[in-house]
Amino acid sequence: MLTGVWAVALRAFASAGRYTGRMRDQGSGRSPEFDDGDDDDKRRVQGVQRAFMDRARRAVEHEQAPTPRRVGHRVVAFLAALALTFGIVFVFDAFLSSMQKVMRMIDEQEERQQQEEIERKKKEPIPAYVVPAD
Repeated sequence: MLTGVWAVALRAFASAGRYTGRMRDQGSGRSPEFDDGDDDDKRRVQGVQRAFMDRARRAVEHEQAPTPRRVGHRVVAFLAALALTFGIVFVFDAFLSSMQKVMRMIDEQEERQQQEEIERKKKEPIPAYVVPAD
């Protein structure tokens, strides 16, 4: 930001010098050797420079100064952070519990299938003789 202020100040001084120079040459009606207004111009330029420097200094001080925070803002921010944390934990817990239910259902289904397989094997006819394996 300071570089921007300096750039604006330099442009203002350059254009002011060109503008006042042309005005002095055209409208004064005096010869260019007659320089009674140079001291006023120098003082005016120095005053503008000083004003720009003071403004830039205040802007830098304002940027560097810590902003005071109210207790209410901190309490609200803390409560919002807690609510967000507990919300995330609640959603994560709900997700994990639903996954546990799904896993339990899958396990129960596998157990039922194993029981059905065992019952089906029991009901199968037993062969009358068994051929020994060599």
